[in-house]
Amino acid sequence: MVAGWHRMGYEFEEGSLISKQSENVIHKLHDTVENANTSNKYILFGAGSTQLLNAAVYALSHTANSSLSSSLAKVVASAPYYPIYKSQTELLDSKKYKFSGDTSSWKNKTRSTNFIEFVTCPNNPDRQLNNAVRQGKLAKHVYDLAYYWPHYIPIPTRMDKNLMLFTLSKLTGHAGS
Repeated sequence: MVAGWHRMGYEFEEGSLISKQSENVIHKLHDTVENANTSNKYILFGAGSTQLLNAAVYALSHTANSSLSSSLAKVVASAPYYPIYKSQTELLDSKKYKFSGDTSSWKNKTRSTNFIEFVTCPNNPDRQLNNAVRQGKLAKHVYDLAYYWPHYIPIPTRMDKNLMLFTLSKLTGHAGS
C-alpha cells in the first residue's frame, strides 16, 4: 500500500516529482504482470496520458530536428488511431512538428524526413498488437500501451521500447471518470 501523498505534486529530496516508493511499486507492478521491462527505465508521471503524449512529441521533435535542423517532424499514426494524437498535435501548432496522417500513406516516401510515430498496442478498437511501421534513424516511436494489461488481452511478451506510455485509468477501470 502506498500513501496518496506519494503521487501528489510534491518535490522530494533528490529533486524528483515522484517518490522512490511509488517508483518502486510501479516497477514491481510491471514485473508482476510481465507486460513491460522497466529495469533501467525512467518513470514519469503526468496529469493524464494526453499531457504525456504531448510531452513525448515535443521532446522527440527536438531530438529529431537536431539531425536535420530544417526538417519539420511528421507525426503519424496507423488507422484506426486515438483522435487525440491528431487534435493535440494540431492544437499546439508547433514549428517543430506537424500531424501528417496515417502512417501507411508515408510508407515508401520521404526517406530523409523525421517521423514521430504513435504506435498503439493493443489498438483500440480492433485489439491488434501493432508494431512501428517507420524504421531507421529518422524514425522515433511513442508506444501507447494503455490497454497492454492482462485483464484486457493475453500478454505475449514484455514490451521493451525506448518510450512506453501506460495509464492508471485503464489499469484500474476508471477510464473517463
